[in-house]
Amino acid sequence: MGKLKFLFFIFGYAVVLFGLLIYSFSQVDLNLTISSNAYYQNFQKHLLFLGYFNRPLSAILYTVIIISLFLFYLSFIYLVSHHKITNRQVTWLIIVSLALFFFSYPAFSHDIYNYMFDARIVTSYSSNPYIHKALDFPNDPWVRFMHWTHRVYPYGPIWLFITLPFSYLGFGKFVLTLLNFKLMFAIFYIGNIIFIDKILNKIDPKRKLLGIVFFALNPVILLESLVSPHNETMMLLFLLFAIYLGLVNKNLLFWIIGLLLSGGIKFITLVLLPVPFIYYRMFKKDNYFLLFKIFLLLLFILIGLQIYYRAPYPWYFITPLGIASLLISSRKITGFFLAFTLGALLYYIPYLYVGYYPLYIVKYQFIFFFAPIVFTLSLVAVESVWQKIVKKSTRISK
Repeated sequence: MGKLKFLFFIFGYAVVLFGLLIYSFSQVDLNLTISSNAYYQNFQKHLLFLGYFNRPLSAILYTVIIISLFLFYLSFIYLVSHHKITNRQVTWLIIVSLALFFFSYPAFSHDIYNYMFDARIVTSYSSNPYIHKALDFPNDPWVRFMHWTHRVYPYGPIWLFITLPFSYLGFGKFVLTLLNFKLMFAIFYIGNIIFIDKILNKIDPKRKLLGIVFFALNPVILLESLVSPHNETMMLLFLLFAIYLGLVNKNLLFWIIGLLLSGGIKFITLVLLPVPFIYYRMFKKDNYFLLFKIFLLLLFILIGLQIYYRAPYPWYFITPLGIASLLISSRKITGFFLAFTLGALLYYIPYLYVGYYPLYIVKYQFIFFFAPIVFTLSLVAVESVWQKIVKKSTRISK
């Protein structure tokens, strides 16, 4: 793509990102004051009115923004597939995405506040978050805008250890600590891109750039890793570390170390630990694509259980999306995750329209999430049946 054309293209993309950045502040918790600056307060007042008291318009604006973002994402994949965009241009797209979303408000989840307070229990109160919960510190001003204040620390010790330096460097200040945690997640996001680049450079170099774009510019990854970040991003980072050093570079000790670190974040990836040992004992040959498909299957089984007992939260799929980027050569897997991406983006619309979770809204969220996936799987099934009919008619005619 020529420089001038790319400048117009990236400008349009940046406008959409900036729109989501501004929109994110319409979801600021009503009990939270980010700044007492008069200009900011006036700006925030109008956005809060949109987000909390004009919800139909808010939901429409969100829908327009995320559909635009998804269409840009499809265009990125098309351009890379047809060699119409360079490595450097992709790098600039990633930089723009990262720079704008670093300053966004975590609009679609309160989990980052729980991460911050869990670390704060250690750094400010010298207490154990596995024993103490946020409600044990009722005079702390941060408790006012937190959710899930009744639970003790639910994650692995590795995650707590990683968050402590970023909490210490916040010096007890909310905004500084929030920015520190956003910086932490930005580092994880970059780390995931680097490992995907290194892995694909070894196993599928021709599609390396496509795999990077598939992951790094995926709207779900951007929303759930940078806007409203979740620790699945770090869980994926250690898994990719294990794949690159342990499997691709043939050192299974690093596979064990990486999986233990990944599982020390949120446990789910520990199910993958024995897979390479069983695989190599059975087949005694390298087939990374088969291994990654097994990883996806096992992850989806566990995520399916989480969805059954809770909900299809989009951030559950950060790790599978990272693995899917290594399987970019598979048209069916890529198509499935494109459909999933759209469904995950639509998932938030019913809540934004109403503002709470009655049973009918939860049902609509399931419908919005699964409709694109079911539609895509139906198309794949029809295509498969049609191909069989064509092959059979061809054999008969011969």
